[in-house]
Amino acid sequence: MKKLLSILLVVLLALSFSAALAEEEDITIVMIGQQLGNVVFLPAEEGMNQAGADLGVNVEWQTPLRAEAELQNEIMLNLISRGDVDGIAISCTTGDALMASINAALEAGIQVVCYDVDSPNSNREYYIGTENYKAGYTCGEYMIDLYADSGMEEVRVAILAGIPGADDIEARIRGFEDAIADTNIHTVYTFACNDNVDEAIEGLEAYSRANADEFDAWFMAGGWPFTVDVTALPNTTEWKLADPNHKVVTMDIFPDTTPAFFEAGVIDVAVGQNFYNMGYQCVETLVSLIKGEEVEAEFDDTIGALFINTGVQIATADDYQEVIGG
Repeated sequence: MKKLLSILLVVLLALSFSAALAEEEDITIVMIGQQLGNVVFLPAEEGMNQAGADLGVNVEWQTPLRAEAELQNEIMLNLISRGDVDGIAISCTTGDALMASINAALEAGIQVVCYDVDSPNSNREYYIGTENYKAGYTCGEYMIDLYADSGMEEVRVAILAGIPGADDIEARIRGFEDAIADTNIHTVYTFACNDNVDEAIEGLEAYSRANADEFDAWFMAGGWPFTVDVTALPNTTEWKLADPNHKVVTMDIFPDTTPAFFEAGVIDVAVGQNFYNMGYQCVETLVSLIKGEEVEAEFDDTIGALFINTGVQIATADDYQEVIGG
């Protein structure tokens, strides 16, 4: 009798484990990037895939051809209508433009988190990514340090921005501007590249060539120009090397390309985001929410959401090889 009970117990445990495994395998999570071909999202997709494999859930990556809110909204509505999606993580081109579809997904019973670029006025409860204001502020502090011993009466900064109104870029620029407030550093020009690498390079090159004597530094609120070979920026490189008081501080680090820009003397400081961790944390967080498990996160008043910080790394001309290799 005891032997029979033991066998039944083993069978029940096996069935219970199989049912739990089947339940996890039935979980489907979709991550949405901003634009096909935007290299910053490649590690996020890698992190998503690894988390899916580690946690035994289905994961999908969907990204529009262009960084347009309308195209992201179409993806969101299609996912809602499918009926088999349990969780969505989205990097919003512009937060308010995605608010209605995020709220619709939540009302349909789909868990939704934002990563990279938030939708602060939506009903999402979690933001996973970089403290963008703080990252921008850090960039401003480094800019101040770079000019601390220059003896210059004023430092004129040009800013490369991304999609106008995007929450992440706006927060970084606010942070940068707040950091340099009440110093001899001020902004003289801002160019928005719409998160497009070609537009970023064209704008950067044109301004560096035509206004070489009218500004002293670049602050890149995103690292779009540094995703290519250094030879793609001849005018900017010439401007940078023409004067030791010409400085470049940028967001984002790309292990395959950024070291070459440090080596060429084009970049002074780079503040990198952890997109792989964003992808992994999105899946991990959504799985926990779907299963009703507790998620470790703290409410951030400046973000207005439960915040999971995916961290940054900082590389300078002195330590970039140690930080990112090259």
